[in-house]
Amino acid sequence: MRAHALAAVAAVALGVSVGVHVGESGPPNRAEVDVSSLPGPQTNATIAVDPRNDEVLLAGSNSLFEGTERVYGSIDGGLTWDAATVTPPVGDVHASCSSDPGVAIDRAGRQFFSFDRVAPCKPDAPSHVYVAEREGSAGAWSTPVLVARLGTARTDDKPAIAVDNSPVSPYAGRVYVAWARVSRRVVYSIVLSHSDDHGRTWSRPVKVNRAGDELNYASIGIARNGVVYVGWTDSSRYSVEITRSTDGGAHFGPEHAVAGFSLIPIPHCGIGIVLRADPHSCIQANPTVSVDGSGGRFSGRVYVSYTGTAFTGDQGPALTTFDSRLRPLAGSPLRGQHRIVGRNPAHRYATQFWVQSAVDQTDGAVWLCFYDTAGDPAQTRAHYSCSVSRDGGRTFSRPVRAASVASDESLPGARQYGYYQGLAVANGVAHPIWTDTRHLASLAEEIYTARLTRADFASVR
Repeated sequence: MRAHALAAVAAVALGVSVGVHVGESGPPNRAEVDVSSLPGPQTNATIAVDPRNDEVLLAGSNSLFEGTERVYGSIDGGLTWDAATVTPPVGDVHASCSSDPGVAIDRAGRQFFSFDRVAPCKPDAPSHVYVAEREGSAGAWSTPVLVARLGTARTDDKPAIAVDNSPVSPYAGRVYVAWARVSRRVVYSIVLSHSDDHGRTWSRPVKVNRAGDELNYASIGIARNGVVYVGWTDSSRYSVEITRSTDGGAHFGPEHAVAGFSLIPIPHCGIGIVLRADPHSCIQANPTVSVDGSGGRFSGRVYVSYTGTAFTGDQGPALTTFDSRLRPLAGSPLRGQHRIVGRNPAHRYATQFWVQSAVDQTDGAVWLCFYDTAGDPAQTRAHYSCSVSRDGGRTFSRPVRAASVASDESLPGARQYGYYQGLAVANGVAHPIWTDTRHLASLAEEIYTARLTRADFASVR
């Protein structure tokens, strides 16, 4: 969110170089890679995989001291990366700042990068949502296009982007962006726009929600038949909600409850909490909507992952499962409490947060990744870790560490992990991407990724 960008205005913009970054040696079966390798903090990691070529990856991050977004491309499955900026770094970080990157790739290999930007960079300035695109990994990025004018709205925040890549969808190739729009009366809504010409023009925003007035953290999932699902957090009702559109995002049905929260409110956190592992930000539910479009046994299922919290604090990675009509199959609506999955029960007092999920569209496997303080009594050293389900989200493996080195945002000079991390999966290979502090003293927060496969879970008990 814009808090990251606004935090940079007190810093001096740093000069950085653009180049290729080679991966480091990691645990057996996988390599960890410093994707950014840049001086100055990077946060809000995001990643996508090309649906036609799983060796092609696209990633992004907030580059706080540059006042812009960094975009990274790989054509070798994430072993090496090129870095660039979608908009030029600013000489004065007071002038403008960008945040909340999102990435997507369509079936033709066209790449998309969404973000919001505010100018000048100060809390009361309006923010706008933009999308840039390029024709493939070797193409030049277009000038970012404004998705929607504010009109009578006050500001736009935290866009999410997705592409309908189903060859049997009536809306194949359509690009969707959903975000939080804040009215002049400071009422938050979730809105959605779409583009049928590769992001050059965008439809008038459609209001997604029917109730609530403090909404954010939009997430988009698209089914094989083109049905669009949008989830979000509702701080006014202490809940996570989801709805769907069967006409390409023109209209949305009523909300369905994903989860409810019972906690002691922190005034500036909404339904979030503060953890020792990330004392500089509020840990939010951050829902991720994923739809199984594999055509397999569980095809059509809708999964919503989030960080489960209660008045006792962090509970861990939670998952609610729906059928295609949003009838609950498992999770909070049926249990009356969060369904915590993917954690090691032996680490009872560990905290897991900033949960991200994705479905492998080739086999229907559901992946969950999150920060995990297991093994640290102080609960400040967190390894980015992942778990996988191959039975429609019914059971999950014990987590495997994607990061061999713990990150610790409680250290002096640390800022925060960012408001989300990323995950892309294809053909049995997962690419988690996260904010990492192992080079905090020399480079500040870096963006790391790794490759995880079935072999990485073979020895997990």
